[in-house]
Amino acid sequence: MMKKGKSLLTGSAKSRTSSLTSSQTRTYLNGAVTAKRVVIPASEVESKTDIHPLNPRNQEALTLDAVRDIFPSICENGVNQEGVAVRCPTTGKLLLLDASRRRFSCINGGVDLPLWELQEDVRDDQMLGIINDSQEVKRWSYPEHARYLLTIAERKGIDVENTKIEDLAAALSIGRESLRKRLEANNVELSMRKVFVDFEGIPNSFYSKLAKYQRALIKAGKEIDKSMAEFKKNLTDLSYDVSESQRETLDLLESFVVENTTGKPKKATWETNKLAEFEDKNAYAKVSRSADRNMVKFEFSRIGSEKMNKIDAYIKRVLSGDE
Repeated sequence: MMKKGKSLLTGSAKSRTSSLTSSQTRTYLNGAVTAKRVVIPASEVESKTDIHPLNPRNQEALTLDAVRDIFPSICENGVNQEGVAVRCPTTGKLLLLDASRRRFSCINGGVDLPLWELQEDVRDDQMLGIINDSQEVKRWSYPEHARYLLTIAERKGIDVENTKIEDLAAALSIGRESLRKRLEANNVELSMRKVFVDFEGIPNSFYSKLAKYQRALIKAGKEIDKSMAEFKKNLTDLSYDVSESQRETLDLLESFVVENTTGKPKKATWETNKLAEFEDKNAYAKVSRSADRNMVKFEFSRIGSEKMNKIDAYIKRVLSGDE
């Protein structure tokens, strides 16, 4: 996010400047911390590793959909970037500061997990510095980043509730608006966020709308948890494509909120229907029609070039009057 802020958040040097001293050891924080490379066998990943309490990644959000960007590669090629962990003195488990998505993939894919195990007694502020840099593998969601920033504020002894956002942003070395967006996202009820597939992977642009919908429901005297339980009944025919499913869910949620706060259904826009079912969950074919039926959109994904060429040729024949 901000190159400057990464070092200022904890007052320590960037862990990104770590260096390899041999194939089995490396250092972090400008040589302040040494780590050795360990590999946890696939059969022991779940029992011999766990998540460190300072790791802000939302473990509840980890699903195969949430790791779809790395899971196939890990299953085929293994993990090519080690995570960072510390040894728990009481249980002996390796507690991951990052790499929880890789751990989840290894557990579900039966793959070994390589880690850098920090050797010294590492302070919390040092671990937070290393954790901050780890998000370069996959950026945290706004709520996850907010939780990290609030942890930093707590470590600095800042009274968040009674501190102006301008002062809080300055203390955390982040822009005021960037901080506001992350705190706003973190204040969206979990039940509202969890209606989405891969809910920690939704576009950041969704959060301002979700905050708006939440305010509208609360103003109308609605309980968020109960409202979202009712809303989930509408999610019966979503796209197999995760990104498309997330967009469809947001549209349906807007309609639900309008109807439940004004008593009036949202003005109809487009109606979408599937054209076929496919074994490949990432493949789809659907048609969308505008409310006045004057506009039609066909969408196809991963149906194969042969079928696509036939569809393309057929449409051209129809339009040219040959059919």
